[in-house]
Amino acid sequence: MNNLIFNQNDHHELQHLITASSGLVDAYMIECFENIPMLLPQNIILSAIDCETDAKLIYWHDQPLAVYPIHHPNRKKGVALVIEAENQSDRFVLLCDAMPKAVRIRISELVDDLEQELSPHIYQVVRFMEQLYQIPDLDTIQAIAQKSKIPA
Repeated sequence: MNNLIFNQNDHHELQHLITASSGLVDAYMIECFENIPMLLPQNIILSAIDCETDAKLIYWHDQPLAVYPIHHPNRKKGVALVIEAENQSDRFVLLCDAMPKAVRIRISELVDDLEQELSPHIYQVVRFMEQLYQIPDLDTIQAIAQKSKIPA
């Protein structure tokens, strides 16, 4: 029998090939308090959890995750976006106002904006649909979040 089994790895590989060949990426537009919105690929966000915005840690699968707040400080409720990392212990949460808007982006529609001054947590600024977005430096954000993590 030469039946092909379509497992999860095959699905991820097919999705990667579709993205690479079509130049399309599914992303989230994430609002940031007093900063331009973030643009993040959906595949690095593992989960979205409704939570209180004063949380210092968010528990996901019984693991405490460091929090990097990007929400409006007057909000009481928000959404914690669990960000993937190479090691489980390096995962962290972006704490935002609400569930971000999903969008499918053609890579060729993103234009670098070299005029913007970059802060340490921003990798790059791009223009998409006539608006500026930051591509965050997730390694820097993860390091900042981990420093503020309260020992479990």
